[in-house]
Order: sequence, then C-alpha cells, then structure tokens
Amino acid sequence: MPLPALALTPKTYAQLRDAVIAVVVQGRRAIDRAWLETYHETGRLIHEHVLLFRDRADYGAKTYAKLAEDTAISRRTLQECVQFYRCYPIWRAHAKLDWGHYKVLISVGDDDKRRALEAEAIKQGWNTRDLQTRVRAYNAVALAADDPAPAATTAELLQPRCGVPGLRRIVERRDGPGIDLGFKNYAAVPAAPPARLKAGDIVRWTEDGVQKIADATPDQLFTYRATLRKIIDGDTLDITLALAPGFTRDLRLRLRGLDCPELATAAGRAAKAFVENLVRIGNEVIVCTTKPDKYDRYLADVFIGEAAGSKLKADSLAPAAAGTVYLNNALLSAGHATRYDGGAKEE
Repeated sequence: MPLPALALTPKTYAQLRDAVIAVVVQGRRAIDRAWLETYHETGRLIHEHVLLFRDRADYGAKTYAKLAEDTAISRRTLQECVQFYRCYPIWRAHAKLDWGHYKVLISVGDDDKRRALEAEAIKQGWNTRDLQTRVRAYNAVALAADDPAPAATTAELLQPRCGVPGLRRIVERRDGPGIDLGFKNYAAVPAAPPARLKAGDIVRWTEDGVQKIADATPDQLFTYRATLRKIIDGDTLDITLALAPGFTRDLRLRLRGLDCPELATAAGRAAKAFVENLVRIGNEVIVCTTKPDKYDRYLADVFIGEAAGSKLKADSLAPAAAGTVYLNNALLSAGHATRYDGGAKEE
C-alpha cells in the first residue's frame, strides 16, 4: 500500500514533526499488514498442499522438515502460519493487531472464545503481553475443565529447606583445596583469599573473589539462584543453575516431597498450568537441592517471587525464602499434588 504524499511542504517544525509521525505510523502499519498477509497466504499454501496427501500418515511432518530446510524458515513458524490460516480462513486485518497478537490468539482452541478475546484486545488496545496474560488464564481454566477443579487441601505441608545462594564449601582435592560447587562439580580457589582456607570452611564466591564466612553453617549450602528454562509438568522443571561466577549448569529438577498427576490427565495439565501462572520462563527462582532420588533426579525446594518476574533478594545470611512463594507447598495447598516421599505410589 503506497504511502500518501504530503500535499504541502511543512512550514513549521510542528508540521514537520506531525507529518513524519503520520508517515512512520502508516508505514509500520503497512509493513505489519504485509507480513500478516504473507503468513496467512503461506499457511494456506501449506495447508491445501498437505491436504492433498492426507492419506499419507507422515507426509505433513516430512513436508514441514523439508520446507524448513529449503526456505530457511523455522518449522515452528511454518506451523504457526498453517494454524493462523486454519483459525482465520477468512481474515481481515485490523490496525491494532499484529503478528504477535495472532500468534497468541491461535493458541486458543475454542473459536468463540478466540473471537471474543480478539474483539476485547481491539477494544481495549491490549499489547501482546496483555493478551498473553488473558489467554494463559483462559487456557489454564480450559485445561482443567475436563475434570472437577481440585479442592484446597489440608494435607500435611512440607517444612521448607532453603539456605543462602552463593555459599560453597572448601574440600580437599588431590592438587590442594578446591570449592565444591555441587552436582559433582569442583573448582580451584580462584585467588588467594585473605584467610587461609581448609577443608570444611564455608565461603562466599562472588565476582570480587572468595571470602570465608565464619558464621555460616552446613545447612545453608546447596542453595542456588537459577533461571527457569522449561516447565515439564507440575512437579518437574528445567533450569539453569548459577553455580559460581562463570559457572552454570542446565539441570532437570523434581520438586521434593510431592507428586502431581500425569500430564496425560486433565488434573496433570491443570497442575502444569498452575505453575505456569505463578512463574514464567526466564524468571529467576531460588533452588535448594538434595541428593538424587532412585531415578537419579535431583530433588528440589523451589522459591519464586510474589509476583512473576520480581527480583529475588537473598544475598545475606538471612533465610533466602523470606518474601517468596514456596512452590512445593503452593501445589500441595491448591490440591494439585499429593505428598510423596519416594515410596510406592498409590494407585
């Protein structure tokens, strides 16, 4: 769509400013519309082509893989284009909605609810994040609708385990004192600290170096700052642990002391949605780990900010869990999990 030419040369700065803003806004809208038309037509082409070969069970999957390789367009984007077309076979662009909005809307399976959310997004002028918040809330309810909502429980809750992030213990290694980072990871002492260190000493390791903490205790160890990478199900998380300055480790953790229903069930999906509504991918959490269980999974007590995305503060020797939500007990209290300490599960 060509941009309108200005009838008159701006005579004042105010006229110039207003004219430039008008042209830029219209240009961006034209670009957004062009991308949406591109994604919609791409989705139509793939959808109709794959439909011709619907009798071949694996044809669609192979087509996506080959097309992604040949076009350098990610498989996920190609699939989103097809879903966009399927949700909106007859589509009309709206100035307030861009591709980000539609990527969120196509995750809503119910046509009527999707249209209602779309209309509300236009009316209220929601940005992508606003819309995503509403859609996640709707999807959490929809996932649990197959089963009665879990009732709040009076089941016995866990006693939280949480130490202080950044504290590590000195151990004796073949080549001298080393730092136990946890998870069978060790590091050499990076610089000569003011006091001589010996096995059993507890230190804090920061960017400024290693400092002996005389009043620290062993029960304050094995607590880490971490970044949430993926929510597998209600009681299993993928995280990136900050072991020490310059040292990180990706790990899959199982929440200690509880068991959530299997993800194949409505109750299991509701448990996962419950966690998703408390914490977002990329948020910081505090994790206190214990030894692996019989399946060689590290067990964890996980603490999240009161509000998703809030910055957690735990740099002193005060309890790191102060002012946070203890995820393990949140699941138990809401009825999304039952107590489980490693014995035989109840059928």
